[in-house]
Amino acid sequence: MFEYYKNAKGYEQYAVSLGKAAGALAMAKILESIHLGKDSRILDVGAGTGIMGEKLKEVGYTNVDALDPVEEMLQFAQSKGVYKEYIHEAIIPGKKVNIADNTYDALCLLGAFLIGHITTTSLPELMRITKPGGVIVFNVYQHWMKTGPEFHKDSIEAELQSFVDNGSCTKWSKQDITVFSSNGEITPVYLLTLKQ
Repeated sequence: MFEYYKNAKGYEQYAVSLGKAAGALAMAKILESIHLGKDSRILDVGAGTGIMGEKLKEVGYTNVDALDPVEEMLQFAQSKGVYKEYIHEAIIPGKKVNIADNTYDALCLLGAFLIGHITTTSLPELMRITKPGGVIVFNVYQHWMKTGPEFHKDSIEAELQSFVDNGSCTKWSKQDITVFSSNGEITPVYLLTLKQ
């Protein structure tokens, strides 16, 4: 685990200092741009201290749950009052989370795809809990794309295309956003649309 997970307040300060809210707002606006209804049920995967939830609420999404493997993070997020449910679980390849099939209209993962967190090997489980026709939106930081094959752009995009090819998804797309306002880091955001 990363050092910032030792305490939620420290992580919040770290994330705020980087300007992570800019990336959260950009991701929330991607959901708006595909006309996802404001009453849609959304899961913030790797919710941390709730920065993504705050921005989802800011643009009008209020039916949002939080999932994070760190209890202290969820407690901190709960103090913000932006989520309906708090799920203390980790997304682990080959393991089902305690969420029913076809529960969410959309899943958001901001900063969750990285070493020691989530990789594309967990996409089938994320797809399981997403409704038919629903979407999964996630980013991968540029510096992680250089750390290992599972995070390389070509590997990620080949994996997404395989879901389209096997008929479980209808399409995927990519756009670049500024994820940190402090340094202007650009990161690709992927949007995977499940078959109806």
